[in-house]
Amino acid sequence: MILPGYVGQRDIAQRAGVHITTVSLALRDSPRLPEATRQRIRSIAEEMGYRPDPMLSALTIYRERIKRVRHQGTLAWIGPVFRKGQPWSGFKEYRKGGEERCAELGYQMEEFRLSELSSGRLSKILKARNIQGLIIPPQSFSRAHINFDWENFSAVCFGYTLSRPRLHLVSNAQYRSARIAVRALRAHGYRRIAFVTTRVNDERTDQNFSSGFLSEQRRFRPEDQVPMLILDDGPRVDELPQFKKWYQRYKPEVVIYHYPPVADYFALLGVGPETCGWASLSLASTDGSLAGVCQNDLLIGRAAVDFLIGMIHRNERGIPETRSQLLIDGTWIDGATVLPKKDLMSLPKPNPTPEPKAEEAISPKPKPTRRRVAAK
Repeated sequence: MILPGYVGQRDIAQRAGVHITTVSLALRDSPRLPEATRQRIRSIAEEMGYRPDPMLSALTIYRERIKRVRHQGTLAWIGPVFRKGQPWSGFKEYRKGGEERCAELGYQMEEFRLSELSSGRLSKILKARNIQGLIIPPQSFSRAHINFDWENFSAVCFGYTLSRPRLHLVSNAQYRSARIAVRALRAHGYRRIAFVTTRVNDERTDQNFSSGFLSEQRRFRPEDQVPMLILDDGPRVDELPQFKKWYQRYKPEVVIYHYPPVADYFALLGVGPETCGWASLSLASTDGSLAGVCQNDLLIGRAAVDFLIGMIHRNERGIPETRSQLLIDGTWIDGATVLPKKDLMSLPKPNPTPEPKAEEAISPKPKPTRRRVAAK
């Protein structure tokens, strides 16, 4: 029964003299119809006072979900351009999560590499195959620019390495992840909490990790505030002395880092978690061998596909006027490299090395060591 005053798509179709399917496509601004047809039908719908029925939309979505998933289309994974001689196999979990979500929704994902195809050639291939959605993974270097025929495609990127164009992006909530890490370590009893990264990594993450750490550190007591260490991205043989000097000067209780070699530097210095703990902001494994934050890369990949398919359905093409960011929370994982303070208290303390007396320190000849007889 049609309610008085209710305007449906069938009513619009009768007024416009077209099939109801044409009305549905026009109201979704589908490129399958000429622009003039879309504008005419939308004008008629507005004139008649048409408003989408949210209950009918929900019913349509429900019916689609219970149907057997059929092929809906292909999304393009646009592989980044490499620096000469640079291997790049990171962020596999983004793609894995994206492919899983594509399979659930009737899509497939196919990779195309800008290092192998010109932008013009790639655009022609995508148009010929009616591939409308593009996923841009993190680039191999920060402040990357990609010149492409964006106006004909829906696109979403991961993270902050793509400087231009400013596409909608999906990422870990990195600012919050740093705060999650600090709060977890405080809950374990740590007070002198430090942060280490490199200039390049800090730039690649839009300073989100370092900013999140600083927002928590400002609440520390002054004597617990350890200056951040931002390494210069030089050879690792040069980084180790810099790290060693910083560590010995400030003596942090635990170090949060976004630079994997930091764990190696602790090993090279002979420092174990009973002396100073360490936690990663980008765990590759959640097996407990390393403490830190799991960024939930699988969920990020899945969210990117959902975001992109929504754009395709709404016919949102080209570079957006205002960027949207979809941020996925990270999860703190306890691990062997961070021991709760109560556990550290139960460990045997090493015998301290006695400091030499002033006159012994300046004496040109060492004095003989006197043996003490233990009292019985």
